[in-house]
Amino acid sequence: MPARSILRLIAPFFFIIFILIQPTFVLAQTTPTPRPNGQQNITSCQNYISSWQPDPIVTEAGKAADRSRQLLYWVFSKEHQSIDTAPVLVGLWSFSRNIVYIFIVFVIVAFGFSYIFLKRRAMTIDLPPILFKVGGVLLFATFSYVFVLGLIQISEILMRFFIENVGGRDLFNIIFSGPSVESNYTTFTGFRDINPCAGESASTSLFLIKTTTFTYNVLAILMILRKIILWFLLILSPFLALLMPFVFIRNIGWIWIGVFFQWLFYGPMVALFLAAISRIWIAGIPYAFDFNRVNKPTGQVYKTAINILYGGPAQTLTPGNSSNYVDTYAEYMIALVMLWAAIILPWLLLRIFRDYCCAAIEASGATLRAIYERTRLQPPSPSPVAPTVGPTTTAGMAMDLPFRKQMVETQKASMEAMRDISKTATDQIVSQMNMQVSQLSDISRFETNREMTSEFRQTLSHIANPQSIANPVERERFSNLRSELVTRSNAGDKVAQSVLSAASGDTVSQVMAVPALSTPRVSMVSPQKAVSLKSIPTLGGKPLPSTVSLEDYEEVKKMWLNHYREAPVPVSGKVKDREQWLGEDMKKLTNAINLLTSSNPQMRQKGLEEVSQLLPFLLLGGFSEVETVTYLRAKLEAAKQAMAEAEAAKKAKTEAQKEKEEEEGLVDVADEKKEEEKAGHIEEMMEMGEKKMENAGVENAKMDNKGENLPKEEKSE
Repeated sequence: MPARSILRLIAPFFFIIFILIQPTFVLAQTTPTPRPNGQQNITSCQNYISSWQPDPIVTEAGKAADRSRQLLYWVFSKEHQSIDTAPVLVGLWSFSRNIVYIFIVFVIVAFGFSYIFLKRRAMTIDLPPILFKVGGVLLFATFSYVFVLGLIQISEILMRFFIENVGGRDLFNIIFSGPSVESNYTTFTGFRDINPCAGESASTSLFLIKTTTFTYNVLAILMILRKIILWFLLILSPFLALLMPFVFIRNIGWIWIGVFFQWLFYGPMVALFLAAISRIWIAGIPYAFDFNRVNKPTGQVYKTAINILYGGPAQTLTPGNSSNYVDTYAEYMIALVMLWAAIILPWLLLRIFRDYCCAAIEASGATLRAIYERTRLQPPSPSPVAPTVGPTTTAGMAMDLPFRKQMVETQKASMEAMRDISKTATDQIVSQMNMQVSQLSDISRFETNREMTSEFRQTLSHIANPQSIANPVERERFSNLRSELVTRSNAGDKVAQSVLSAASGDTVSQVMAVPALSTPRVSMVSPQKAVSLKSIPTLGGKPLPSTVSLEDYEEVKKMWLNHYREAPVPVSGKVKDREQWLGEDMKKLTNAINLLTSSNPQMRQKGLEEVSQLLPFLLLGGFSEVETVTYLRAKLEAAKQAMAEAEAAKKAKTEAQKEKEEEEGLVDVADEKKEEEKAGHIEEMMEMGEKKMENAGVENAKMDNKGENLPKEEKSE
């Protein structure tokens, strides 16, 4: 892929340069040399008098335009077609073919030594596929000239068809106002109106004539470059036989194929677009033009300033009709843009087609190779074994289910570590992709970790649709993986079937197809793993299956209990705190369990839809409905326990707060009693003071009475 990456980096710069230098179409014709007439009037540019004089720049532009016109006519003419069967090309191709033959001999010799070495080590090699590859390489190297040359000649026939039969000839009849003869170049002399008022018109006309020259030259050069590149690719075509069989250099072969077909079809597509343009020009460009002012004084807005005329395809060029006002000038500019599109658009379309085509070929080739390798390396089917008496399974599947056996964990590895998927066991592939679901606790491990769940679902999405992957390396890797899983699934591999079922969209019906526990239930053989109905608590009066592993049940419950205790609360419209989160989960789990344990199949299907996020894990692990219910009951039990703990903690907190408030209330009552006692003591003191004051007042009154009585006695005496 490095070469393709380099091409993608260079392509935008090439396109920008191509746009900047790309000229376009202009209808140019020479006119009889006008004689200078009148004097210059530099006081006003309205109705100024023209002053014509010979000009070397105009002469140079006219001769260059005629030279480019002759070159373009020569390239597209039938009399000057390229000779693709020239002896020199055949000789160079033969030289390349002989070099390829030498390399093929070296490859055969190296393979022979490898075969002898491996044979001594008692290793077997499948010879027919290798011999077929060598034969195919020799066949293509021998007949590559005929094959590639046939494609080139077919493209040339298409070009001639579009140019001569569809309408391309009319394009040249429009372009060339006269016969393409050498006298047009030798006898032309350029004149220019030297009046200052005509300076802008002369400069614009010269620029457009030079643009026409560039257009003719670039179009002719592209056609010649296309032919030369096809010659070189024809000479190198035998090497393609050596590039494609080897994986480490196969991308170079894809680049060769892409470049070859891009340049091969560029010529016919350009010819097709030019033929379409000529038809449009003959019928008239579908715009609303006003050509009533042609060759009239009102139409001389941009006066003719050089003796080289140019105009749109619907115009008859005269000194009074050379893009002299906006309608004729706009017609020319539209024709210019149309020709740009005819040159650039085929390149862009072929580039896009090449990228998508090569990617599709690579993906289909990888799929076919994986199917072929799987078919070649498929071991013989084992001889039938007499059935032995064993426990009744819950799912009726050949693969081990989580409640019966603990699967051995393999070392995790990335997808890049799998060098040859066809030689890797399906269980190991699932383990390396970190998708192993062998017991109920694995579902808890995924469901309680959002990042792992996202990676799991992304991997399943890539397996279901590898073409949606942007990275080509990853796309090819997952295409190989999917084709290998499909092959193994068709061969009866239960694990591959479960992976493809989990990756598909119709998962509810597939889970419904897994049978439930048979009746009567048979306990597991291992007494350490089996538990009776009494050893596992019942939820809602419905006991767990007798074949449930107590360790799995407790592990699921423990994981969810820790998750409910420590995980951040998923705040939403209905969930604001942990208690509401637990309450919502308990409602959903209870509803799902009731639906799944219903005897109505429609209700059970609705229950599976309630737990749709678990369906990929259930399919991948091959779990039955009963085992699904067991998982949900363990999760519900954990939610109930977490809710009870949360309520107990909340109640303890409330009681502690209440005790604190009661203590504060007792302190307040004691303070009130002290205040009341103090107030009562103050009132008693005040009452005692009032009594003392009253007693003192009585004694004073008595003393006053005694004073009043004393003078009376003295008087009486």
